Amino acid sequence: MKKVEEEVKAPQKEEEVEEQLEEEEELEEGEELEEEVEEPIPKEVVQRRKYLKRYKDKDLFETVEEVFDMATQMAVYELIRRGVIGELKGVISAGKEARVYCGKSPQGDDIAVKIYLTTTAEFRKSIRKYIIGDPRFEQIANRGLRHLIYAWARKEFRNLKRLEQAGVRVPSPIAVYRNVLVMEFIGENCKRAPLLVELAKPVNQLDVEEWKKIFETVYDYMVKMYQKARLVHADLNEYNIMYWKGEPVIIDVSQAVPINHPYAHDFLMHDIQQIRRFFSSVGVEVPSAAEMYARITGLE
Repeated sequence: MKKVEEEVKAPQKEEEVEEQLEEEEELEEGEELEEEVEEPIPKEVVQRRKYLKRYKDKDLFETVEEVFDMATQMAVYELIRRGVIGELKGVISAGKEARVYCGKSPQGDDIAVKIYLTTTAEFRKSIRKYIIGDPRFEQIANRGLRHLIYAWARKEFRNLKRLEQAGVRVPSPIAVYRNVLVMEFIGENCKRAPLLVELAKPVNQLDVEEWKKIFETVYDYMVKMYQKARLVHADLNEYNIMYWKGEPVIIDVSQAVPINHPYAHDFLMHDIQQIRRFFSSVGVEVPSAAEMYARITGLE
């Protein structure tokens, strides 16, 4: 396979970053397969490891080294080398499948760096219902876990792009490489924006009129998701919606499925019920589930 020599230089368009990162990813995945059968480590990998040892930002290295394997460390440093990540700071969100770090771009802007864990055995089980029947995973679903996680990260990146293009407010995607997704940071000074659940509990911080406006916006997003992006979020609730500068921001879209997915109807009904439940709890008079379903799908 032809070696890719050209570096991604910042600033650069998101589409160009994604294309070049994915082009090199094919080569590097092949190198991992060679390592699995205990063949000699490719020269390029050896050189990168030497590069990591020479890298002078020890705080960054220690931050990543404590949690992630060498392949993930190298993915992070590759994004640093290409001018996508300038600095990686502390964890702002930690889950079973991924951790989100606050970082800085080379220009000094806040960025969110989401790193999917490649060592959790629960990952395949937790995403199984979302990938069965998704044509985007037909060629990858039965391959190794690491390849599946790489595809899952690319899926979230592409879902973010589709939603943003459809007019849904999401963190703007910047780049994806292997199991590392870089996107807009929602918040400032490495302090993330609050989730809707945090504005409602333990003390309700907004009045009913504000909640009503948020509901109407989220409702409109659900319509755009389905009719323009042709996606169903599949896990939409108060834990996956931030509130920043007067508007809701939809997050965690890796599990979003196309509307022709065999479980798309069930996922959509679940999203509707979760949104109705939460906004009703903060005093908003919400439409019936049937009314919401008709409007979202365009069947009204």
